[in-house]
Amino acid sequence: MFKNKKKLLIIIIAIIGIISITSCIAISLKENVVECSLKEKEYYVGGEAIGIKLLASGVLVMGVEREDIDLKIGDIILEVNGCKIETDAELEEYATIGETLNLTVSRDEKIINVAVEPKLNENTKTYRLGLWVKDSSAGVGTITFYEKDTGKFAALGHAITETANQYILPITTGGITKTDIYMIKKGIAKVPGELKGTITNDTIGQIYCNTQNGIFGHIDNEKIYSDNDVIKIGKKEEIELKEAYIYVTLDDNIKRKYEIQIEKVYLNSSGNKNIAIKITDQELLDKTGGIVQGMSGAPIVQDGKLIGAITHVFLDDPERGYGAFIENMIQDLSNI
Repeated sequence: MFKNKKKLLIIIIAIIGIISITSCIAISLKENVVECSLKEKEYYVGGEAIGIKLLASGVLVMGVEREDIDLKIGDIILEVNGCKIETDAELEEYATIGETLNLTVSRDEKIINVAVEPKLNENTKTYRLGLWVKDSSAGVGTITFYEKDTGKFAALGHAITETANQYILPITTGGITKTDIYMIKKGIAKVPGELKGTITNDTIGQIYCNTQNGIFGHIDNEKIYSDNDVIKIGKKEEIELKEAYIYVTLDDNIKRKYEIQIEKVYLNSSGNKNIAIKITDQELLDKTGGIVQGMSGAPIVQDGKLIGAITHVFLDDPERGYGAFIENMIQDLSNI
């Protein structure tokens, strides 16, 4: 009995050791990817305002009017009767036939099949599914950095999401456009501010990926970023609790830098709320009240090094907010 217990203990210790080694290897590989990027790549600092257009893979369910179908908000309808769909118009066209539809649905990263029978609307005499869906997204954001040799870019610092549950919108195609900021809605406590800009058809780059750390893609025209200064990358361990700067484009449509204060650094945090900041530049406060929508992705620079990007504002104090570590964004950029 004692020998069996001893063997069992040895086996358990060996399994724990293997798991620990595997975890260390995985972490080491991830760190090596970033380390290689920092050594081999050169980056330009961003700060330009851009228009953002995304086209979703499938259509996103935004609302459900019926209780007799197994669909819920956040579901993404990928196929109807085995055929891929990418617009709400395509889904509506299938519904008008009036026959039961077999839907392929993505829910919480799992694929399920749902059968839905369209219902006849007595007023319009047309068949409807009783769903509110959305197939694309658009808005204004800020470039964080460009990769010098490849023309790849990173922006926003957080994902483009839809619905109250913050589902990350998957994409098939997407682009960034030039934008002119024509108005600033000043932020106050409980009411977020906003940079309002034009979303034009002048596409300057393609979006390939939408992750929790931002959107990533390629700039088509090198002249857009080649005049920017090459900047060094600062690791999270180098960030100090002192002044820093952000680069933002406001309604004069000129990129400028503004002073902020780094208040706290969450070295072991995940996600995109890694750095607590406060806007201290009075000129910026006079114009925006603090951090506003459209400033997401604004690069954070300290001691001449790019250390992060603005991602969130504190709802009750627009002068304060969060930033993401730049290393997290570089990691995602390296995957495209």
